[in-house]
Order: sequence, then structure tokens, then C-alpha cells
Amino acid sequence: MKKYVKRAQPVERIIDILRRLYAFERLHVNVMSEQYRVNSRTIRRDLKKIADAGIPLLSKRGEYRIDTSQLSRMSRLPSALLHAFASNAGLSIECLGSGSGEGIPLISFAIAYSGIDRQIAESIIESIEKGCKCRFVYTNNRSITTTKTVSPVKLYTAKGKWYLLAKEDTTAQVRSFDFLKIRDFTLLANTPQDLTPEEIEKANRRASIWSSDYAEPFTVRIYASAYATRYLKEVPLHPSQQLDMPHSDGTAEFVYTITHPMELLPEVKNWLPHLHIIEPQPLRDELRRDLEVFLREMDKMDI
Repeated sequence: MKKYVKRAQPVERIIDILRRLYAFERLHVNVMSEQYRVNSRTIRRDLKKIADAGIPLLSKRGEYRIDTSQLSRMSRLPSALLHAFASNAGLSIECLGSGSGEGIPLISFAIAYSGIDRQIAESIIESIEKGCKCRFVYTNNRSITTTKTVSPVKLYTAKGKWYLLAKEDTTAQVRSFDFLKIRDFTLLANTPQDLTPEEIEKANRRASIWSSDYAEPFTVRIYASAYATRYLKEVPLHPSQQLDMPHSDGTAEFVYTITHPMELLPEVKNWLPHLHIIEPQPLRDELRRDLEVFLREMDKMDI
């Protein structure tokens, strides 16, 4: 199980829990106790401190989540924290509406971004809050349009795009849906979700929009130049990154665990020629083929 913070100090742990709550994760006390390597009483004290600071929480059988219906009553400090988290992610914040007469803006879902439909986003948050399913029309990458009935888990942003993570009824699997390809959204208020705590936790821990809980994970070993190594030690290429073999000349070998090539290939391409895939061989071959196509197309260009 992934450790979010190794032997975290109390402040670090509380800030990380806050970050996850603002990402609309549903957090279980016992699971967090294992992740942060503290006992459940400590986690409950952390959650009490968060609630005492004016951040509204809902709890049920040890599972906690943010109470979006009460966010309009939040103090300015939690609001500022939300702005800070959004800023760190390269996003901006704006108000969706007025507060409850206290002059505090409503921020139940206030991420302003061209790649997200505000009305659909609000409906998804409502669906998550009420624990009900939803239905929408979806067009996939092959231009095939179908109607999907899902149990939404959370909203997810990666590389400037927004996705919905949800359990699809037909496959009974949690997968991602590109926001720009969702239309005709309907809230199924009388149809309860069928998500398990394990499915919610796995979705919360998803390392990439390409990662899957249903594919066999595999290990990737990458050689990094001294220049790349200095950077990767501070900003990992992937959440699973481990420094496996540092060399005396400043270069190093890093190990990653992924379930889909696209979790790493785009990042490796961005770092060429400073990164080299050592193994597995099929991933080396895929990168080589992509580069050969690129070079052929470049040679055809009349510059």
C-alpha cells in the first residue's frame, strides 16, 4: 500500500489530508492510519482539528469526506488554502455563486478552466455527495458514441485536462472519462452507487490517468544523465519512482512500476536525450519505433 507521507510530522500529515479532502477523496480512518504510519486515534484527532478549523466534514462508518453543501460557510483561511492548492496545480479559482448571506463565496466546485463544463462538474459533485449514479452520452477516441451509466468517484486533472473517474455499469470497472467528450448529463437521484471502499481507495491512489487496477503492473528501469538525475530527485517522473542505483559521475538508474506504457513514454520523450529505457525491451522497441516515425516525418518537411 502506498505511503502518502513517511513518518510525517503532524502539520505535514494534516496538510496532506486537507489536500486529499479538497480533491473530493473519501478517506477511511483505518486506511489513513496505515498510509501515514500512525494509529487511528491520531488520525481522528487530525480530522477533529480540521473540522475545528471550520472545514465541514461528513463521516460514516469511519469514512470522511468534505461536506460540499456547507462550503459556503467556510472561513477565509480554508478558502485561501484551496486557492493555494489550485495554484500549485496550475489552476485558477473563481466564484460560482454567492454565499449564504455571510459574504463568503460558494466554492463547492470553483475551478475555472476551459476544459471543464461547470454545470456537468457541479452535477458530478452532487452525484458524489448524494451517493447516486449518473448517465451521460460519451464519444471515445475512435468516435464511437454510447450512453454510459456510472457511479462517479472523483474528478481528476492531468496535463491540463479534466477527467471523471467512475465505475461503469457495463464493465463493473473504474475508468476515466474525458470531460470534453461528455454531454447530455443526467443525475439518477433514485439509483444508488455500487462502489466498494476498496474501489474508492484504489481510485484515490491512481498514479496516472493511464494507470489501471485491472492490468498487470510491470517494472521499468531508466538510466538518467547527471543533468536529469538532479531534477528527478526533486520532481519524480512518476509517483512510483525509486532511485535504485546512483553512480559516482552523477548519473543514476531509476525504477518505476506502471500498468500502461503511456504512463511513462511521454515523459521520457520530453527528456530525450537525457533518459534511456534500459528495460523492458518491448518498451524500448516502442520508443524506438516512435522516434523512427518522427525522424522520417521530419525529413519529409520542406524547411
